[in-house]
Amino acid sequence: MKIKDVEHINRLLAELKTLKDLISHAERADPGDFELFVELPGDASIKMSAEGSSSTHYEGFSTSKGFLERLKALALEELRERQQAIEQELAGLGVEVD
Repeated sequence: MKIKDVEHINRLLAELKTLKDLISHAERADPGDFELFVELPGDASIKMSAEGSSSTHYEGFSTSKGFLERLKALALEELRERQQAIEQELAGLGVEVD
């Protein structure tokens, strides 16, 4: 095994740990803690959240609980897919992940 492979494996393992922590936090979070932020030039950005309040930098819109529940599910799906991709890459390098 080359040193660059070891460095790559260590980076992947660190990223995997971070993802597992993020997934754990997201699973425990209330859907109302999620928000969608669309970053646009200047002050045209949009924030969709349970709160819905605007600021001088974005327009805020209140959303339904169902929207936020779907947003939470989508975020978790994305994080889990990234976790699986890292685990597959590690497996390809001969590293077993528990």
